[in-house]
Amino acid sequence: MNIIELKQIDKKYNEGKDNEVHALCSVDLVVVKGESLAVMGVSGSGKSTLLNILGCLDKATSGCYILNEQNIEQKNAAELAKIRNKTIGFVLQSFGLIEDDTVYTNVKMPLLFSDNFKGKEIKKRVYEVIKQVGLEGLENKKVKDMSGGQCQRVAIARAIVNDPDIILADEPTSALDSKTAGEIMDLFEKLKTLGKTLIIVTHDQKVADKLDRIVHIADGKILENM
Repeated sequence: MNIIELKQIDKKYNEGKDNEVHALCSVDLVVVKGESLAVMGVSGSGKSTLLNILGCLDKATSGCYILNEQNIEQKNAAELAKIRNKTIGFVLQSFGLIEDDTVYTNVKMPLLFSDNFKGKEIKKRVYEVIKQVGLEGLENKKVKDMSGGQCQRVAIARAIVNDPDIILADEPTSALDSKTAGEIMDLFEKLKTLGKTLIIVTHDQKVADKLDRIVHIADGKILENM
């Protein structure tokens, strides 16, 4: 089953102006539910724009985006927010955590806007995913006192706490040493065995080689789909 279908996606910034930027050009992409996909390309190639559109953070200028059999281009802002919260988990390059808050508070955040877990279920779910990413016992530790690898585990726990279908990760290993990066990729592989669909933007060929498929993008166009 296809979980994502992009058809002739174009994205233009400052459309019609002298400084118009054509960030994505006629992009076609199909992602099967449960597969893992690497997106590779140099800076400015369109990787971040593609990720933002896949994550419903931005809309295409033209084309069609089908996510879980829903036409995303027809959704309003409120509907997109619900889709993001329920369907997509984000892992950011800079972790995107609240450093003065604890692991528990950071991981709990998406559930404040969710209908999936309520009341006592929330605490149980947060502790469950903290254990799942290997941080059991650190629930009350502040993020600012943690290593880069631990912070990335917190970010992954936050991304999966609402049990989304899709995990989107932007350079999740770029700030980590090779040993820690390997541990993070092992964690992603475990998520895949649970049926999650993984889309990871990376510059690291070793990371890409661990995934099912690699897509190369340059100048807003997909060059290779292996």
